[in-house]
Amino acid sequence: MSYEALQCTSLSKNFKEAIEKLTLQKVERVPLKKGEVRVQIYAAAVNFFDLLMLCGQYQHKPALPFTAGTEASGTVIEVGPGVPSYLKPGVDVMIGMSTGAMGDEMITPALNCIPKPKEFSHVEAAGLFVGYSTAYNGLVQRGKLREGETLLVTGAGGGMGMAAVQLGKALGATVIAVASGEDKLAAAKKVGADHTILVPQKDLKSSNVLRDQVNKITKNKGVDVVYDVVGGDLFDQCVRIMGDEGRLLVIGFASGRIPAVPANLPLVKGFSVVGVRAGESMRRHPEYAMEMFQALNGFTSKGHLRPFLEKVYQRGEYREAFAALANRSVVGKSVIQWREAPAKL
Repeated sequence: MSYEALQCTSLSKNFKEAIEKLTLQKVERVPLKKGEVRVQIYAAAVNFFDLLMLCGQYQHKPALPFTAGTEASGTVIEVGPGVPSYLKPGVDVMIGMSTGAMGDEMITPALNCIPKPKEFSHVEAAGLFVGYSTAYNGLVQRGKLREGETLLVTGAGGGMGMAAVQLGKALGATVIAVASGEDKLAAAKKVGADHTILVPQKDLKSSNVLRDQVNKITKNKGVDVVYDVVGGDLFDQCVRIMGDEGRLLVIGFASGRIPAVPANLPLVKGFSVVGVRAGESMRRHPEYAMEMFQALNGFTSKGHLRPFLEKVYQRGEYREAFAALANRSVVGKSVIQWREAPAKL
């Protein structure tokens, strides 16, 4: 038996080439292994690291050919041996950190599935897992963000950044959103940012905008936690705005440059640099996944967390969805609706 999926058959040199080479193809079903589930997909999110993966530039490098996408929402249709009892056929789930999301169905480790909050449709839920699990792992489990502290989020207008803005606000922090466009800052403000800082897209290395604005907001104390998804020159600037005993969370490198930290700065300023990789943390510590699921349910039921969807594409518009992401024009999250979900009785 086969199903249709969006396939990457060879790595590309750039995003444009990668998008052009993506094709919908028939894929043969394979049997489930221990601890795996098969999920019928209704919607899949489009993430920046999906693009990086198509070019072999992401830390996880799946064997070719592979199905694109790492985040989705759907319904469990089959379970393998050793799967937790709460995952059974008919259960609606969100999937993250698992290659193969852009298809009629996918196989994923049970660890990468959590029940979908009833408050959200499949289209909304498709963009929840990666952003909020990374934000929770980073801000709570790794960064130990406390009520009353100051949190600065870079790339605050994207899906990952907006998840951190919302969660930081729900945790009682004062949130500073940093982005390179007024539309992105407006979106971050809409989901809870207390302050916004517009940084230049060019010549950031020589700009003092970030430092001056942070000093004004914090009265020269610096920030307690930085959630950096951008890397590059912006990371270099963040190193210099850390407060005493601050935590600089390394989330990703959307700028394309992996920065280095002068070792004297953490020593002199007394801050820590903390790597955040939510999927790997949940694999090493399975209890983290359940803790995150319970917290997510609590926050969503209180209305603290909700995905900010830029646009919903249909399955035949996958190239347009990836192109918008490559052009960095997406505010919040984009989702590809793979099929209509049936009405629940």
